[in-house]
Amino acid sequence: MRLALLAVATLVPLTATGADLPPFSELPSQPELPNPLVMLDGTQVSTAEMWTSQRRPELKRLFQHYVYGYLPEAGSIEAKVTKVVPDLLDGKATLKEVEVRFPWLKCDKPPVMHLAIFLPNDRKDKAPVFLALNRRGNHAMLPDGRITPSPNPADETMPDSRGAAIDFWCTDYLIERGYGFATFHESEIDPDKHDFTDGLHACLDYEGVPEESRPGTIAAWAWGLHRAVDYLVTDPDIDAKRICVTGHSRRGKTALVAGAMDERIALVVPHQSGTGGMALSRGNDQETVERITRVFPHWFCDRFDAFGGHEDRLPVDQHCLVALVAPRPLLDTAGLQDTWANYDSALRTLKAAHPVYELLGTPGLVGEGVLTADDEMTRENVGTLQQYRLDTKHEFNRGYWKGILDFADVQLGGR
Repeated sequence: MRLALLAVATLVPLTATGADLPPFSELPSQPELPNPLVMLDGTQVSTAEMWTSQRRPELKRLFQHYVYGYLPEAGSIEAKVTKVVPDLLDGKATLKEVEVRFPWLKCDKPPVMHLAIFLPNDRKDKAPVFLALNRRGNHAMLPDGRITPSPNPADETMPDSRGAAIDFWCTDYLIERGYGFATFHESEIDPDKHDFTDGLHACLDYEGVPEESRPGTIAAWAWGLHRAVDYLVTDPDIDAKRICVTGHSRRGKTALVAGAMDERIALVVPHQSGTGGMALSRGNDQETVERITRVFPHWFCDRFDAFGGHEDRLPVDQHCLVALVAPRPLLDTAGLQDTWANYDSALRTLKAAHPVYELLGTPGLVGEGVLTADDEMTRENVGTLQQYRLDTKHEFNRGYWKGILDFADVQLGGR
């Protein structure tokens, strides 16, 4: 259950539109995956227009009501470029640091986002960019003392980890491939702990929102990614039509939610995201809904707890979340030794989302939908839905980034 909120001045409203949705006790058992092209009332979705105007909004509402909680409303951000370093990586990149504030948040300690943007200097036009949350601070991207350390609201004594994530985010490799990278520390939006008295949650007005559907940390983080996009689409050095989102593990779940809920995001890469991400809740022989909501109760809304052991009652499953990304491209990246993230279930997710891509006129899966490091990615063998597997454990490295950027080249016009 939620911990009590701190007293605040003026809070931001949430808009809950699920008053007409049935409680858990009235949801029918559906052992098979819900059809993403059938409305909750049984109406068949037969056209792209029906998907866009009816089923897509319904699915967004169902996921917020039963799984992640309702994403808060947003106003106009205030952004200020606080630093520019034009000669990062021996002159190959420019660092731009941007402070993003949310003036409509009138609570005692409103979040402030410190966005670090790394851009390739060797380019003729605006740069495509990958956006991600980080957990070690912006200064962990590269061992350069000019990168401002991220404040950490969750732990002010966080040790300096300068350059510690260089082999994880591979910022130098993205620059080499012509891509920018934008990131901010997750705790600036919501610390990753079962405590809703700080971060974004302390600024929310829950009046009219069922307690069980208040946003969890994943929803708060997705909201933060959306606010970063608010800035990125205005930056003169960034191609607003080629903003991509990624993340690893719990942040991969967040990337998927953010991409599903915001059509400004052009390409989505949930990396080893597991349960609550790309792995289905039904038939999950690894991390179950009961286990993930017990161990990480703050990630989801409280209503999701009831589906532990009763996944058949869910009116959605993760293939419907992937379908919300359609017709935009999505790459699921998976490690063969990372059984907990359940790459086989993630592939079933892709296959179950394919009919929506087909309805919207995009290829969806091509062939079996699985490629490895031995496969060259081309327009002939890559679909808008794709899984990329490497023989690794639960990790992020240059090998994955090569597959991700090859996929982005194909999908965004780089090759």
